[in-house]
Amino acid sequence: MEGSFLQATQRRAMADAVQGPASRLHIEPPILGLLFLTLDTGLFALPGLLIANSYGLLAAESAATMQTGLALCLATAFFFAAARAFDIHDGLKIMRRSMPAQIVLSLVCVAGPVAALLLICRVLTGNAPAAQPVMAWLLAWLAWSGGSALTMQILARPVVQRWRQASLAGHRVAIVGSGEPAQRLVNWLEANARDVVQVVGVFDDRRGRGPDRVGLSHLICGTTGDLIEYYRHAPLDKIIIALPHHAEERLLSILQRLKQLPVDISLAPDLVGFRVPDSATAEMAGLQMRSLAQRPLRASQRYIKDIIDRGLAALLLLLLAPLLLIVALGVKLSGPGRVFFRQERHGLGNRVFHVLKFRTMRTEMHDFGGGRQTERNDPRVTPFGALLRRTSLDELPQLINVLRGEMSMVGPRPLPLQMRVDDRLNYEIVAEYSFRHRVKPGITGLAQVKGHRGAVSTEEALRSRIACDLYYIDHWSLWLDLKILAMTGGVCVLGKNAF
Repeated sequence: MEGSFLQATQRRAMADAVQGPASRLHIEPPILGLLFLTLDTGLFALPGLLIANSYGLLAAESAATMQTGLALCLATAFFFAAARAFDIHDGLKIMRRSMPAQIVLSLVCVAGPVAALLLICRVLTGNAPAAQPVMAWLLAWLAWSGGSALTMQILARPVVQRWRQASLAGHRVAIVGSGEPAQRLVNWLEANARDVVQVVGVFDDRRGRGPDRVGLSHLICGTTGDLIEYYRHAPLDKIIIALPHHAEERLLSILQRLKQLPVDISLAPDLVGFRVPDSATAEMAGLQMRSLAQRPLRASQRYIKDIIDRGLAALLLLLLAPLLLIVALGVKLSGPGRVFFRQERHGLGNRVFHVLKFRTMRTEMHDFGGGRQTERNDPRVTPFGALLRRTSLDELPQLINVLRGEMSMVGPRPLPLQMRVDDRLNYEIVAEYSFRHRVKPGITGLAQVKGHRGAVSTEEALRSRIACDLYYIDHWSLWLDLKILAMTGGVCVLGKNAF
C-alpha cells in the first residue's frame, strides 16, 4: 500500500519542494469550483444581456423593459438555486464526475432557468403579440447559453482530467504522526480518496524513538519543523494530525507550532478524546474530522480578494505610470545606484520574497538585512529619498509584487527579516509574530492607518503593531479592506512617523 499510494505521492511532493511554489500549478477543489461557477455565470448572464440589448429590450422607451428586467432577475435566482441544489460547482465532484454527467448538470444550471422562463411566459401570455419580442429574446438566449455551456464543458473536461491525473488539482495533505492512527488514515485515503487527495508526506517529531516498522515510521519525511519549512517551498492546503487521543499536551504543542501556516488543520476522526467543540467539524472527500484551525480566508474570499488586488494593482500601475517615471528619474538623479531597492521579506506562510521599493538610501549605506531601522535625519537617506519615504511614494513599486501574487493591496506590512527592536528580533519579542504571515502582506494595513507607521522604536510599539495585524486577520472583510484603502491616502499625506 505505502509503495503504491503514499510513496508515489511523496515523491511528487518532494519534487515540488525542490522546484518551488511558483513553478508548479496547484488548484484546490474549492478554487476549481469557483472557476467553473465564474465560467457558468458568464455563459449564463452575458448572452441574455447582449441579446436583450440587441433586440432593444433594455432601452428606456421599450414597452418590454420591465418584463425583461423581471425575467433577468428570476432567471438569475433560478440559476443560483439550481447550482446550489445539485452541487454543480463543488470542486471535488467536478473532478470525479463523468463528462456526460457534468454536461447535463451544466445545461440544467445555465440553460434550465431560461427554458423555465420560456415555458412560464408561454403559459401566461400564449401567443399575444406584445409578448413576442420577449419570447424571441428568450429563445435566442436559450440557444446561445445552452450552446456555450455545452462547448465549454467539452473543452474543459479533458483539461480537468489531465490536472487530476497529474495531481495538479485536488487536496495536498500533510499527515502529522506515524503510528497506527496515521496508518488507518492513509488506508482510508487510498481506498476512498486517492483520486483527489495527494499526501505530501508524513511528519513526526518522535522520529527514530520507536520500532522502525510500526505504522508509517519508516516513511517519515521529517519533523513538524521540516513541515513548516516544506510549506515555504511547495503548495499545501491541509494538515491532518493523526496521533493517539490521549496525547493531548503533545497535540496542543504541535498545533501551536503549526498555526502559523495558512492551512486548515484537522484531527483524524478516530481521536475522540481531544477537547474541541463538537461543532468544529471539517470534511474532506467525505471524511469527517475535527477542525482545530482554519485558514483566515476561505477559498471564495481569497478568490475575490486576489481578483480585486490584481485588478486594482494593474489599474493603478497604468494610471500612475507618469508619476512612476518621474519618481524613477528623481531617484536616478539623486545619486549613483539602481532605481529599485530589493529586500527579502516574509510573505504568506513565512515564504521569503523580494519586496520592491524605490531606492531612498545611498547605495554604499544599504542594509539589505534590515537589522538597523531608519531614524529621523538618518544620514543614509538621500534628500529625495526622505521625501519619498514621508509620502510613501517609495512603496509604489510594490504594486508589481501584488501583480505577481506575492503581496496584497491590504494586509500586514512585510517587515525586514533581521529587524531588531531593543537589539532583539521580532519573533523573540512577540510569540505570535509568525501568525501575521497567515495572509499575504500588504502595501498598506490596519496598523498603518491606526498610526503604527514607520520605524518601531520600542517593544510595546511592536506588540501594538502585531496586535493590529492579528485583529485584521481575525476580522477580515472586503469592507474592512476598502475602509483601510480609503484611509491610507490621508495617512500618506500627513506623513507622520515616516522618515
